[in-house]
Amino acid sequence: MPFAEWTKEFSVGVEEIDDDHKRLLALVNDLHDAVEAGAAWNVLDNVLDGLTLYVTYHFAHEETLFTRTDYPGYERHRRQHQALTITVHEIQQDFQDHALETLPHQVLEFLKNWLYEHILGSDRAFAVYYKSWLARQRPEASPAGAGASQ
Repeated sequence: MPFAEWTKEFSVGVEEIDDDHKRLLALVNDLHDAVEAGAAWNVLDNVLDGLTLYVTYHFAHEETLFTRTDYPGYERHRRQHQALTITVHEIQQDFQDHALETLPHQVLEFLKNWLYEHILGSDRAFAVYYKSWLARQRPEASPAGAGASQ
């Protein structure tokens, strides 16, 4: 069983966001597996770098959606993203400065739990808003046959 398992419970109902979340959890699993296998420092560094880059990409992706949709929870959600981004960069910097020779299990648990809580809370709330926003963008469907020429 993976360390950070994706289940249907984590789906926010927006495929592009769910796909990003699946990738984030897969990267946490890659990092966990590398730590558990006692991988060399450079391997851990590469996996941590990949996670850091994807966190940055994913948060920018979500924040673009927030801006596009005038999401009222934008600032609060963005602050949560900033806090994790800072933490991940600090972990990466400590690792690259050799302040950490490996990543403690507590770091992995923190990343997994933060993602789980964020997905189930803030991201799910945004997804509800986003789906509603998408529905408002669609033109009203005309009654069947109305205005159709035959």
